[in-house]
Amino acid sequence: MFCFLKKLVFLFVLLFTVIPVAAAETEMNAHQIVINLPSRTLQLYSGTTISKEYSVAIGKSGTPTPVGNFYIINKERNPVWIPPGRDYVVASGPDNPLGYRWMEFLPLYGIHGTNAPWTIGMAVSNGCVRMREEDAEELFENVRYGTPIKITYDRIKIDIDSKGQTSMGIYPDIYGYKTITLADVNDKLAEYGCRGFVGEEFILSIIKEANGKQVSFARLQDIKVNDTPLSQRAISVGNKTYIPTWAVATACKSNFIWDDKSQLIWKDNVSFHGEVKGDIIYSSLEDIQKLFSLQQVVEQDNYLELNTYQR
Repeated sequence: MFCFLKKLVFLFVLLFTVIPVAAAETEMNAHQIVINLPSRTLQLYSGTTISKEYSVAIGKSGTPTPVGNFYIINKERNPVWIPPGRDYVVASGPDNPLGYRWMEFLPLYGIHGTNAPWTIGMAVSNGCVRMREEDAEELFENVRYGTPIKITYDRIKIDIDSKGQTSMGIYPDIYGYKTITLADVNDKLAEYGCRGFVGEEFILSIIKEANGKQVSFARLQDIKVNDTPLSQRAISVGNKTYIPTWAVATACKSNFIWDDKSQLIWKDNVSFHGEVKGDIIYSSLEDIQKLFSLQQVVEQDNYLELNTYQR
């Protein structure tokens, strides 16, 4: 009997030990760091959402920051620094170039603070990723051992802010790794459902400049039709909002006929103008409401809701 009770106590303790560990692992895995070298940015993700973006300094061309998938393997407050090729140690303090926080992802490579904040945004380090001291301390508190780190070399950066405003920038080829073409930019735009919404002349001009400046070109909105979220988004350029027609028709359990030659949408013997961008047929917001008898119920910066009934 005593042995039986002892086993029960052991299982009870084990159960309530495993649950917090599993919860901690789930919380840890919910965070990810993505560092893009050409843009000199570090993004902290919570799940699939960017919770914070920081400017960083990276390795110079002779000692580039490595590209790949890594993990935080060590964290240290007030690290000491051993200068490369030297036989002395610099203690923690204002003369230490590692600042007061160290997050290691490879032996001798880490994300850290700096005593030279004016270098942030530059390619000047021996391969480490420098952050402003206050940023490094904030990041240090939000990540754990094992947090994934993805270091990329993506010269094309598309940003969508909290209001759905979408911008694109082409960053300099700091390490001479990759030349950007028109096709590369169109492929990147396609990932965001924006292929066909940016003119060729505009794309070629920002490729030529490659100054890293983000230029706004559209506003994206998530769409819900009859309480059904759509996988495709509304895209506004200038004063016109484009709505993915097939996606709305499916949500409304309706149909239409597309005349590709005349670029017309036919429904109930009435025609409406349509446009193909990428491989998607779009209608204007005004026409989509007429096509499927939809009322605009809710519109926010990054959200649009349409219904065939009044709430």
